[in-house]
Amino acid sequence: MDENKRLGIMRFVLKQTRTQRYWALVLSALMLALVYLLVYATGGTHQAYLHAMYIPVVLIAVIFGLPGGVLVGVVAGVVLGPFMPLNVAEGVPQETVNWLFRSVYFIGVGALVGSIMDQARRQYRRIDELHTTNSETGLPNYQKYLTRFNENEIDEADVSISIIVNNYEDIVVLVGRAMYATLMQDIHRRVNNVIENYDVYQVDARKLWLETDNDTFKNRFNTLIELFAQAVFTINSVPMYVDISFGVYLKDDNDFTRLDAFRASEMAALHAKKNQLKYAIYQSDFAYPQHNLEQLGSLPLAIENGELFLEYQPIINLKNNDVVGLEALVRWNKDGEIIAPLDFIPLAEETKIIDSITDWIVTQVIEDYPNVTQGRDLIIHLNVSQRNLHNPVLIESMLDKIKKANYHRKAIGIEMTESTIMLNLNLSRALLETLRKEGIPMSIDDFGVGYSTFSCLYELPVERLKIDRQFVMDMFDNQGAKHLITVIIDFAHKLGIQVIAEGIETEKQERALKARGCDFGQGFYYAKPMSAKRFTAWLVARETA
Repeated sequence: MDENKRLGIMRFVLKQTRTQRYWALVLSALMLALVYLLVYATGGTHQAYLHAMYIPVVLIAVIFGLPGGVLVGVVAGVVLGPFMPLNVAEGVPQETVNWLFRSVYFIGVGALVGSIMDQARRQYRRIDELHTTNSETGLPNYQKYLTRFNENEIDEADVSISIIVNNYEDIVVLVGRAMYATLMQDIHRRVNNVIENYDVYQVDARKLWLETDNDTFKNRFNTLIELFAQAVFTINSVPMYVDISFGVYLKDDNDFTRLDAFRASEMAALHAKKNQLKYAIYQSDFAYPQHNLEQLGSLPLAIENGELFLEYQPIINLKNNDVVGLEALVRWNKDGEIIAPLDFIPLAEETKIIDSITDWIVTQVIEDYPNVTQGRDLIIHLNVSQRNLHNPVLIESMLDKIKKANYHRKAIGIEMTESTIMLNLNLSRALLETLRKEGIPMSIDDFGVGYSTFSCLYELPVERLKIDRQFVMDMFDNQGAKHLITVIIDFAHKLGIQVIAEGIETEKQERALKARGCDFGQGFYYAKPMSAKRFTAWLVARETA
């Protein structure tokens, strides 16, 4: 007998459905009646046929455990007791002590087998729970999914959803697996508070799969997304920034298996992350993970082969229209095709490759600085990734290179995104203090996306913050975005922090930002990112115009 058959028999013996238990009860009652008839037809209890009664006793005890074993033992004792003669032909009745003693045996066997089966079921449930639930969170795992569905079963769910924690490793490094498990439980609790009709599986440490119906999806999904929009979770009084992506697969005419449906929702989640969307619904033209792996595999060689290069975008003083700085933006020339940062930096941030890229950027900025600025007192801003913060050797090397270059004080500045800072506030605050002591200007990038640093901004030694470009783009179509820009500028100025608005593309946007007291601007309205040589030419042409 193969392993699958043995497992199938074990599952049937230890864990039956309600229908199986019903038919087992019917069969046992029928066997009780048949044994009664057999004993009566063969002359009574003086024959050995009465021992056939152990069959239904054991069967009921196996299926229903100790209570069932004891009950059927009593019934068997009574059936073959006062209602059954010792000798049918001669009409000789049994002595009471005989059938009572036999009843004790029936009850004893039923109780023994039932007790053994109850213990076996408890052990089975423990093993099954360990096998089919995540040991840290207690949520159903991938094995639970497989026990419910065959991998190749055609998808019957209306909606398949993937929830992916993109910065899982960063959180675990900073707060440990136990607190991360608490976070996953909180994510599930939030889902449970919004969606009633769903199935959930934690298929790996960073990922939840949900199945639900169309009505639930249409009525509750937007509420669920908004619930996660802030992306700040407080676990054991510790605030954590959690980068979550949602991907959705809606059932269509494709003969997708359940597994394919979830993989499609994962692709949609990756698309949402890449494009900075709240969520994405699967489309057949989404990029496949193999492409991502190829990109990652090529990146180390890209650094060695000099395929990476920097472009610079100016930062303008909105009060006098002077150029006060520029931001260094990395690009990748892969076989003649220019690959934008969003197409490879998020991938690199999932691995240690981002440290090599950051180290290269720092070196290149220092090398470019005198040629780009031509003696002008400008600040070049460069970005630091979440993962970079966990590499003290890289941070120390980066600061050492900047100090040694020393073109002038505050020549090179560091930008960290709001989400990077909030991921571990204590670690970020310590780094910011180090930067301040070394005279390196510090800016918060993409401010406002999580609305998370308002409560602690006054504690952070930053000189500037950048309003996320999406708010600037939406300021005339969304009153909330316009109001938030005003609040950010006023709040920052009260703390002595200057404000840079990213994504300025029109004169109308510039005028509105000036009217609100914004200090600096950056965007295509002034100039697109350009090479060091072109930037120098642009700067000279602008000053002589």
